[in-house]
Amino acid sequence: MNKFRDINPQTAFLIIGLIYGLGFLLATPAFQVPDEYEHFYRSLYVSEGHIVPEKLGNLSGVYVPESVKFTSDTVNQEWYTFLQDRDNKTDLAPLLHLQFNSKNMVFEDISRIAVITYSPVPYLMSAFAIDLGKLFNLAPLVLMYIGRLANLLVWIFLTYLAIKITPVHKWVFFMLALLPMTIFEAASLSADSFLLGISFLIIAIFFKYAFDDNKKRIGFKEIYILGILLLLVGLAKSNYILLLFLIFLIPAQKFGNRKNRILVTGSLFLVVVAVVGIWNLIVNGLYAPIIPQVSISGQIAYLLGDPFRFPYLLINTFISRGLSYQFLFVGNFWLDIPLPTWWLGFYLITIIPAALLDKNRINITRNQKLISAVTFILNAIIACALVYITWTPVGQNVIDGIQGRYFIPIFPLLFLLLYKVKDFENYYKKIDSNKLVIKDKAVVKIIRENLNLILIAYVVIFLSITLLIFITRYYI
Repeated sequence: MNKFRDINPQTAFLIIGLIYGLGFLLATPAFQVPDEYEHFYRSLYVSEGHIVPEKLGNLSGVYVPESVKFTSDTVNQEWYTFLQDRDNKTDLAPLLHLQFNSKNMVFEDISRIAVITYSPVPYLMSAFAIDLGKLFNLAPLVLMYIGRLANLLVWIFLTYLAIKITPVHKWVFFMLALLPMTIFEAASLSADSFLLGISFLIIAIFFKYAFDDNKKRIGFKEIYILGILLLLVGLAKSNYILLLFLIFLIPAQKFGNRKNRILVTGSLFLVVVAVVGIWNLIVNGLYAPIIPQVSISGQIAYLLGDPFRFPYLLINTFISRGLSYQFLFVGNFWLDIPLPTWWLGFYLITIIPAALLDKNRINITRNQKLISAVTFILNAIIACALVYITWTPVGQNVIDGIQGRYFIPIFPLLFLLLYKVKDFENYYKKIDSNKLVIKDKAVVKIIRENLNLILIAYVVIFLSITLLIFITRYYI
């Protein structure tokens, strides 16, 4: 028992993440992660050495082999048939024997999906894996699963590093990384797979630079690492570049003085904004919203005409639809497999003791907690603003298209508010011996000493039941 009690969170994550990641990878039907068709096309296109999608008249998209088009059309038709009659199970086995054959190419329009504006960065590893698979002329359907596997392994590696590096809230990172929705996205071809891993990693590194007393100085090496990671985050999804504001968690003396910290912050901001801005200029005009009433320029003009309208929109949206974000945050796969509300809520509540009972003795100031919270809020607002501009009809009083999963990459920042809000180290010593005691030990002490075992057991049970619900929904 002591051996299991001493298991570190990154090792526990590595084991559980790999087992259940593979489970979700195989259990999720082909292309049934949001926009996975388009992500697959982008991965294939990048594997051919292409960086920017092409314009063909009024269309924007990529060239794919006829076998890929046939595979996606077949899967889409079978899926539609299944939705009409869920007792009619489909068999995609014949597609496993279809040869890739890149000689005959067809143009696939993906201009209606924002995926067309994404940089190649989040597709590099899946493209590399797919390219290896093409050497053996594997079927497109097999290549899709190979791409999923590559993304899963990259996410596991990045998240493992994040949990290992962060000096605080390792178990909070563990719990958030093993949310069913996190694993669902990570074990797919979605660009969010890379985003989830890289965002957790950069947050962990900011925490280390800020809270680790052994890190006395932030030099060129540390600045270079932050710059590279911020570029990767920005090129994965541009709204998350505001994670740069976490640099203000780091005490100014580690930079030498306040002036140096401001100089470093400004330099990083200019470089990242310039690179991300150049990419956005390159892909400008490729995206054509699927909803006719959506106009990016019209929505921007509407907001500029009434700047105080947007706060109202945010409040109205979260009042009317906030509860649904809980479903989409923890688990509502392909937006049509909701888990029980109490089941979802209990998982989120379970993360709270992991945050409160952190065993580290690091001092985090109120100002640092405030910076973390403000950074979370700013990133969340920008994410909502982008959805409003690119997906919501002009002038609508609620924001369409917001999904709880958009906040997963930044959620470790919010839980930092709960770090050491009470000194539980001494709290259980003061508890009346006749209250909250089991075998002469305070309940708080028992929970704190066995917290890792409790969390691991809970996550395994939760994921097992969730995966069973998932499999039952699709296969039984």
